[in-house]
Amino acid sequence: MSTTTLMILLGILLLILVPLLLSYFIFPDDKAPIEFVKKMNTPPVISRDKPLSFEEILEVFGDTQSSKETLREVIEQLIKHHGKIHAKLGDLPHPDFKRYLSLIIVLCNNPKADKDIIIALDQKLCTKNPRYALNIDEAVNKGIAARGF
Repeated sequence: MSTTTLMILLGILLLILVPLLLSYFIFPDDKAPIEFVKKMNTPPVISRDKPLSFEEILEVFGDTQSSKETLREVIEQLIKHHGKIHAKLGDLPHPDFKRYLSLIIVLCNNPKADKDIIIALDQKLCTKNPRYALNIDEAVNKGIAARGF
């Protein structure tokens, strides 16, 4: 290829690329972040009639605006509706236990969760799942360590 052909191809590519880049920076997709912020700012409604899903429980535990009373109510719902962890696979925890692990760690990282709330979750989960007691205690220790104490 000659130098002239390469320069022409480079010019054509620049003519295509420059408007695309300008349109990307001038007209960004503003809808997605707004919907995400709206979703994050509206905590789920806690009702005694309708159980919360794992995702809703995770949102409440992760929300720094959740009150201590709200955290206690959500722990009660967690134990009542999702308290039983699937049986262990031999000596290994069931893969579903990772969900509980993330819930425990997120709760421990919440600044409104004091020792009483964390211990209540630990004791209630251990009571309902005695075979997972050691795993739950390890998860609480990881969460407290992640908190920085």
